[in-house]
Amino acid sequence: MMPLELEMATAEDAIGSSDRRLVDLVDGLLHHGVVIRGELWLTVADVDLVFLGIDLLLAAPHKMRASGAPQ
Repeated sequence: MMPLELEMATAEDAIGSSDRRLVDLVDGLLHHGVVIRGELWLTVADVDLVFLGIDLLLAAPHKMRASGAPQ
């Protein structure tokens, strides 16, 4: 299995120049892969009632297979 290499990019790196179209931006993000992480806490009177956490990986299918992810 090949090791998975992660590279962090800033928002400026992801957007690049202003003359690129949105479809080019999305294509580039899917080609390299994107990780989205979020948390939501529902708290009433300083009592934590509900926690919702999500980790989302968006990548092209051929990139997922190359990294050793299940098919």
